Amino acid sequence: MVALLAYAAAVTFPHEQVQWQCSMLALRITHAGVYRISAGIAAVEVTLFTAFLFWRLRGQSQRGLVTGLWILTLALICAAWRVLTANNLELVHYPQYFPEGVALAALTLSPAEALSWVVIFAGLDEGYQYWVLSKGMPTVFDFNDIYMDLLGGAAGVVFALAFLNCARGKERIFAFRRGVIALLSLIAAGIVLWASGVMLLVQDKTNPHYWFDLGRFRAPAFWVQVVTNGPNHYHTLTPAEGVVVILGTIAMYAALLRKYRIQCAT
Repeated sequence: MVALLAYAAAVTFPHEQVQWQCSMLALRITHAGVYRISAGIAAVEVTLFTAFLFWRLRGQSQRGLVTGLWILTLALICAAWRVLTANNLELVHYPQYFPEGVALAALTLSPAEALSWVVIFAGLDEGYQYWVLSKGMPTVFDFNDIYMDLLGGAAGVVFALAFLNCARGKERIFAFRRGVIALLSLIAAGIVLWASGVMLLVQDKTNPHYWFDLGRFRAPAFWVQVVTNGPNHYHTLTPAEGVVVILGTIAMYAALLRKYRIQCAT
């Protein structure tokens, strides 16, 4: 757990320096060149991890289950890339949260709980970026990024299943898991803060009575291109959309694995 927390901090706090290095690289080879390199690295990573996963699954009874979940996760990642990303640099979210998914799957032995903790870590990451690094800038508390982090964590969880025993036997009700309870409690607290008016979804400078907001601009349309962010047209998830998509994805993985009890391999 200590190593997990250290890793989470190591990939969160240097965010500004990483962005600066990417900007310097873009000045040398252009943004288009950086995007091509990012896509190439992502393709290599997917190929290597897929090959290793299939090698690990040889002769295992759960190979069909894990293979199906891996393909599903890659399909969701492709969909998120097409709908939610402004440029290919954002592909870094997936390998960034992949190790956390692996570690949390081994620690919790529950996909639902592991993914819930991934979302909590991702929310802290985005909170640091929104309220510290991007303070005062016209940006949002980015549920797009949190969802990409979730899918990176999901890839890690599925990968970890190749090293764990998935025996037939019903999983403990996922709503009773501590990570799920923590995530649902945070969402419930957010709803209460919004309903009471102390949290706004979009900044309102004429309102002196609220504590904080989740956005300093409103997307002009469902499908937009922000040239300064990248070449892609994409959709910015609202907080309501983000919560629904995130909880729906966690519930989907929990449902697909509901007939299996995960145990440490012996």
